[in-house]
Amino acid sequence: MGIIRSHRVASARPSVWLISRIDQASILAQHLADQQRLVRWDSFWRHDGTGLVRPKSRNVAPALTSIPGRHLLPDLLGKASQTLRLPARNLYSDIPLSLLAALRPPEADILHGQGNYSLPAMRRAKARNMITISDITGQLAETRHLQLAGEYATHGWRYREISNFLAGRRSAEARFADAVFAPSDAVADGLQRAGIAPEKIYLVPFISPHCQALLGRDRPAHTETVIRFLYVGNLSLAKGTAHLLAAWQNIRRQFQTAVELILIGAAQPCAKGLMSNLPDGVKWLGPLPHHQVADHMLAAQIFVFPSLTEGSSLATLEAMAAGCATIATFDAGSPIINQQSGLIIPPRNSAAITSAAATLITQPHLRQKIAQTARDQIARDLCQAYGTRVDHAYETILARHG
Repeated sequence: MGIIRSHRVASARPSVWLISRIDQASILAQHLADQQRLVRWDSFWRHDGTGLVRPKSRNVAPALTSIPGRHLLPDLLGKASQTLRLPARNLYSDIPLSLLAALRPPEADILHGQGNYSLPAMRRAKARNMITISDITGQLAETRHLQLAGEYATHGWRYREISNFLAGRRSAEARFADAVFAPSDAVADGLQRAGIAPEKIYLVPFISPHCQALLGRDRPAHTETVIRFLYVGNLSLAKGTAHLLAAWQNIRRQFQTAVELILIGAAQPCAKGLMSNLPDGVKWLGPLPHHQVADHMLAAQIFVFPSLTEGSSLATLEAMAAGCATIATFDAGSPIINQQSGLIIPPRNSAAITSAAATLITQPHLRQKIAQTARDQIARDLCQAYGTRVDHAYETILARHG
């Protein structure tokens, strides 16, 4: 049996115990809370804009602050480890969260866990006959190593996980759980390569919350003779930055001042050497607030994202919603249909980036058709909310596990 794509099979409304970060699960948590099905949400600290401790990244709707399971201690330990620059600093927040989450298991039908925080709770949940789900938002460590070790070695770096212990915990969760959620075909493929049985894998794509707003905005009329390329994301070896810049030299040489490349994002240490000597025609703007990123997406004609490893790139989804013709790797985890809503290229291949870029530059009708098809595809995907996709997957899992 192959990977399961979420579809509706029943009308059950299971109660859910959620363990996750806040930023990666707030949409789902709100959906479940609105239906009074979220019995507990073990997370880092949550607030509604009031109180003494109000980190911006922990701000949620007021209804979500009353859900049991918000923990301040892991946040404080994580902040202290970051301030002290301790090695493997995620350990100091993630392990305490996982232990606190397992202390008082609620009565629920499903434990939906994410990250490195769920294994102790999963063991207790299974003993209480709950269905356990591991939500894998990015590639497991063994897959990432295959994708990145060679690239890092080429540039004189050694690829290492932030914490081998946490990476191993994440893989153990995927193997222990009754079901595994993957946000993209790329992650589903990586899970199978890591030995996860395909019948356990459920494809449940998510979408950026900014896509709807981008779809609702008109693109400015393109009256300039310059074709603008755009990249948004961290600048690092893992994101394919070296190959993008190598390709850009050839693109610029071929099309000269008729093209420009804008880079938005922070440079990681492994890419700082690359960023110190940028080719002609490249503008690096650093990290920008999202409303400015949206303006750049709407003004760009071509979005390029040659990442070597992702879960599902939100920037690529947003670029498609903004009406960019997009070039990306399969490993970027986008929903692009090759040659229809974008161009898929192999990773670590600057020649492929150059060729795809030249095709879109020299064939404006194709570029416009791909961009419009991408926008239409994202609009269709938004017709089914993420919470609804998860509901359908829950129902399928419960039906299978009886």
